[in-house]
Amino acid sequence: MAERWRQPVVPLEVRTTESQGLVLPDGRVHRETALDLRADDVDRMRAGYVCAKCLEPFEQAWPERCHVCGAPIRTEQAAYFAREYGGEERLGSRVSLVEELEQLPERQQEEERRE
Repeated sequence: MAERWRQPVVPLEVRTTESQGLVLPDGRVHRETALDLRADDVDRMRAGYVCAKCLEPFEQAWPERCHVCGAPIRTEQAAYFAREYGGEERLGSRVSLVEELEQLPERQQEEERRE
């Protein structure tokens, strides 16, 4: 089995955000992306073992620069992480399974009315 530091950071989900984006001169909008990561991977990033920009893992924490993308890890990553990391978000439904099942007939009727 590979050492822990070699384990790649694989996002659970990659999605576009509605609140942030870049408007180009021709009017096109490029939405900002948000990555949903495992808690263990976030901890590794916070501790300086993973590049916050390209997700490359490091054998030693806080190298001077990322050897893949060149990001300044030792001097800038903590501030970048604090600025860009949105905190924990609950994935999935905000209600319990029982509540979800109770709401199904109502949702189905609403969909039938729209059709």
